[in-house]
Amino acid sequence: GYVYAFSICCIRRFHKVNHLLTLNVCVATIIGTKFWTIYFLMSYFYPNILWTPQSCLPIIYVQTMVNCQVTYAVCVVSFNRLCTVIYGQTTFFRTKRGVALSIGIQWFIGATLPLPTFASDIQV
Repeated sequence: GYVYAFSICCIRRFHKVNHLLTLNVCVATIIGTKFWTIYFLMSYFYPNILWTPQSCLPIIYVQTMVNCQVTYAVCVVSFNRLCTVIYGQTTFFRTKRGVALSIGIQWFIGATLPLPTFASDIQV
């Protein structure tokens, strides 16, 4: 994931719409794997630090957000490909601006959808 993401960022000929969508999936996956690695290490070695009353809801929020981002990133790729096929004459889905807007909406939805977690009444 890192090598592919790094090459997309550094090599100018890879700055195409499909590669930017793939970069989005790579970034979401890298963030997800980093979170879950830290989470499982903390839960195994330091469970008392991880699950305090102050950290319970934020951790559940981040868990949900990280999982959703990976799923939504793949959905954005699928949606973009679908719209490119169906609306082949429309250039919006083939431009970097359209892809950036799609990716921005994906990250916004992925960050706001799990917000009701903070309204829940979970007891530690």
